[in-house]
Amino acid sequence: MDASAKAAERQPIDASAFLALAQGDMSALGAIYDRHAAAMLAFAMRVAPGDADDLVQDAFLVATRRAAHYDGRHASARGWLIGIVARLAAERRRGFVRRARAMFGLEQAVAGPSPQLVASGGDLEKGLQRLTAAKRVVLLLAEVEGYSCEEIAVQLGVPIGTVWTRLHHARRELREFYGELP
Repeated sequence: MDASAKAAERQPIDASAFLALAQGDMSALGAIYDRHAAAMLAFAMRVAPGDADDLVQDAFLVATRRAAHYDGRHASARGWLIGIVARLAAERRRGFVRRARAMFGLEQAVAGPSPQLVASGGDLEKGLQRLTAAKRVVLLLAEVEGYSCEEIAVQLGVPIGTVWTRLHHARRELREFYGELP
């Protein structure tokens, strides 16, 4: 076996799939989809339940266009793909708010559920829905998906301090919601 074959053998599976996709091999997209679509959909369902399927589909379109930009530093592209889903969800929220303000002259974005509608002993989903979308995304990436703050900052394209702040406030708000803080 020559050196280039050995190097290709050691190359992470997702990196080689993205390389093939960047070179026009659309069958590589199927392999990437098979490995990561379920995790992406689960994340999207937590972030934007009504748009989850569309977000995942759009994320694969973005990933296809940006396949050449996947750096392959990690064996799995899951974090990169989930970061795309998170950014698309944020873009959709911003677009919705802009359209709502333009159409109705609203001064403020539509708020989440009012405290009176959410019982103090609610389940996790009710607690998550009380958080802003930005805080919810960071909390889910850290606590459910297991990413470090540094990884989250890269995935979302925000400073690490922003990640720390959002995570701190999300945790505090959930503790308050569940009555652990006064």
